Amino acid sequence: MFSSNNGRAMQVDGDFHAAYRLLEGRMKALAEADHTVFLPNPEPEGPAHYVFICMEPSLGRWARTAEAARARVDAGFRNFLTSTETSILHFCIRTYLCDSTKRYHITDISKGAMLVKDACNERTKRYDRWFPLLQEEIDLVATSDAVVVAVGKVVSEYLERPPFPQPHQVDNPLLKPKRTRSTRRN
Repeated sequence: MFSSNNGRAMQVDGDFHAAYRLLEGRMKALAEADHTVFLPNPEPEGPAHYVFICMEPSLGRWARTAEAARARVDAGFRNFLTSTETSILHFCIRTYLCDSTKRYHITDISKGAMLVKDACNERTKRYDRWFPLLQEEIDLVATSDAVVVAVGKVVSEYLERPPFPQPHQVDNPLLKPKRTRSTRRN
């Protein structure tokens, strides 16, 4: 369950960062158990007022193989920093949502990088395995009144299932793809 920290955000100090690194260790272990490459997020500076939840990291542009991905991560590569799409997301969050006094955190439900063609295989089962760590992550990085935003339809539909705990409300999906003629339901 999420804790509200008695209505207060966790103090930003060594305890916050140590707790985040311990959580990352459990995330890495689960990614390895899933036979994927753990792709860490940038470590948050402190509790966030907004948490954006995406699907899972994909291999491709930044690394074509698991071995290349591990080498890049070992060299300091982090998720949500280098793509054009991510830059647009950061710009929109900073320009239209967060003022300079607010923090935000972007994460994925599962943190194991994989090829896009493999991502839909057993996605719900994978998300179910990762969900307890996602809950811990939100509990750690979110302020007690944080807004949690599902990025895209797949994430929104997954998080709308019970039991996404309160007090954090999942907002409507951000960047939900438009229906085109080929994707419209009759």
